[in-house]
Amino acid sequence: MVVDLFAPPRYEVAGAVVVLLAVLIAGAYLLGKRHWIPALLFLAALGIWPLGLIVGHVSFDGLAVMIAVVLATGVAFLSEVKSDREFELLNARKDSLVVKVRRDEAVRTVRLEEVVVGDVVLLETGDEIPADGRLVQATDFRVDQSLMTGESEPVGKQAQADDDARRLHRGTQVVDGAGEMLVTEVGDSTYLGGIARGLANADEKETKTEAGRVQRKLSVSKERTPLQEKLERLAGLISKIGYLAAGAIFVALLTRGLVVGEVFWPSSSAEALKVSSALLQYFLYMVIVIVVAVPEGLPMSVTVSLALAMRKMTQANSLVRQLSACETIGSATVICSDKTGTLTQNRMRVERASFRPVSVSRPPAGMNAAARLTLNAAVNSTAHLEEKGGKRVAVGNSTEAALLHWLHEAGIDYRELRKDYRPLRQIHFTSQRKRMATVVRLLPHPPSGSPPPLG
Repeated sequence: MVVDLFAPPRYEVAGAVVVLLAVLIAGAYLLGKRHWIPALLFLAALGIWPLGLIVGHVSFDGLAVMIAVVLATGVAFLSEVKSDREFELLNARKDSLVVKVRRDEAVRTVRLEEVVVGDVVLLETGDEIPADGRLVQATDFRVDQSLMTGESEPVGKQAQADDDARRLHRGTQVVDGAGEMLVTEVGDSTYLGGIARGLANADEKETKTEAGRVQRKLSVSKERTPLQEKLERLAGLISKIGYLAAGAIFVALLTRGLVVGEVFWPSSSAEALKVSSALLQYFLYMVIVIVVAVPEGLPMSVTVSLALAMRKMTQANSLVRQLSACETIGSATVICSDKTGTLTQNRMRVERASFRPVSVSRPPAGMNAAARLTLNAAVNSTAHLEEKGGKRVAVGNSTEAALLHWLHEAGIDYRELRKDYRPLRQIHFTSQRKRMATVVRLLPHPPSGSPPPLG
């Protein structure tokens, strides 16, 4: 490598290269674009190598280094781009989550971005509130507002209360009960939207504030993996040792040059050129030591390895967002996953029943077991059915919707029963209670008119 660099030296070309690099670095500093320096140096190297080929001073080692850098960064870049595109598709699906709203006396589902001011949104346990609004009807309604306030305990909400107890914010979660919300603000006009706008000018000190909590939830983490951090610290330590060694070598070579007469005060242009050549050789030796000693490719090699692991996992239908997942998954012995919607399709149906749904008489006195089961499936529920694309889809809890499908297949219209029996109070299902109860009142006369269409 040393012979290739210095045999025979082309002083004019070497001087021009040094001047070019100095101009590039100085220009980047003056423009305040220090992050441009690596790219500018790389582009300069791409231009200098053909120049060396023309003048007959070819550095094949330099070409090999450039090819290795291009391959390493290219693999990592392409893997990240592919992963980002796949997750953009998933995020687009997430942004298109459906919301249950009541419009024109019918319950239907709309996409999250189609919710407008004045809509009445139906909410139940597990739902994410899609906009800001006021609670107009509620039963044992509790909301997780930790995104906004940082408080881990759910907050109870009531429809017949002051504005603070009725106010609901986008992004919070319903943890218990059911209710209906009148939408008052959407999009950037919501409280969450205001925080998101403020994040554009947020500095590092805001990471522990309310805006920082929202930013961490809304953004995708690009933090380095633990292994990369350790390798970077190791590379930094080796780099410092390499810089010290390179400086010591330059001082030693300069001392030797002064002793043997290679470096002296020139008295003519020829002597100045000779001294400059010797100093340039000392400088290049120092640069060689730095390049060899500083393991800049160590963290990059880890990135490439993790990117290849990410690609392999993607081929196995395991979509990975963070490179750290590829690093830590090798140590995993047990993977816990929520089965609903992940390992299953979140679609339920009644496969077998001891009774077939039957018509419910008025008044309900003396109903048999089949009639009581039919009434319970229709009224003791918050789910609905909706016609979309020629198919009947569930709106709300999939278990309750399966019972409504069961009624429909038997020719029972659950809407007619709900028109006859008005819910007075509902105690919703929780993991502790493990059941749901509804107190109803039989209307003296069913409302006139035909039920609204499912669609």
